[in-house]
Amino acid sequence: MRDWYISYSEVPVYDTDFFTKDRAKKWKNYFTICYDEIRIKLKNTMDSTCMIEFFLDYFLLRETIIDAIIGMKKIVDSNNNKVEKPNNFKLASYLSYWWLRHKPVSIHYPPDFDLNKDIAILNGDENDRKKLVWQLKHINEIVAVNFAVTFLFDFQNQIYKDSLCNELKRNKYTYFDFESFDEMRQVMMDKLTYYFCYRAIAPKIIEHILEGYTFHPAWALTGPHWRINDEESKA
Repeated sequence: MRDWYISYSEVPVYDTDFFTKDRAKKWKNYFTICYDEIRIKLKNTMDSTCMIEFFLDYFLLRETIIDAIIGMKKIVDSNNNKVEKPNNFKLASYLSYWWLRHKPVSIHYPPDFDLNKDIAILNGDENDRKKLVWQLKHINEIVAVNFAVTFLFDFQNQIYKDSLCNELKRNKYTYFDFESFDEMRQVMMDKLTYYFCYRAIAPKIIEHILEGYTFHPAWALTGPHWRINDEESKA
């Protein structure tokens, strides 16, 4: 009987140029921050009697970062384009895409606990309760949205104030149906979450969506993302 041997070698991931271990650590930490924001928000919505625990698998988070780097390196190393270093749109797209592939977050509850029926909320009606159940089921997608948009946009630094909304609504050539830019942002975030949950989506599609969001009249960028590399940003 012939013996068969399998030879393999590890794919080089980190380098000393752009895809450094320090930069990968920053992305990992920022994912953790985005996860904690969502976890705390959902936890504060639930009644304290709900026996639900949240779990972030740090091994899968590490795989998320590694796979994103490998995917971006294929573009950087390709002779078919002139990409030397990925800008922040591409970074946010690949990182959020691989988070969606690995889904590092899980929720845990007792076997006799019916997630659809036994969830209780502190305030709100039945629709609010059903919304919470849906959010728990899609927590990975919600974290990915939180990561992608806050990686690129500084919502605390609003370029235009809500008074501009009234001016837009008065313009007879403008179909602006929002009372505030915050309301507009929520609608766009809900739509992005829908895409992440129910649509076959690739990094290039996420990248195009995020680039399109720069046309929002009030959102400040966290850095000059159209440049190849911005050391002042979250990259």
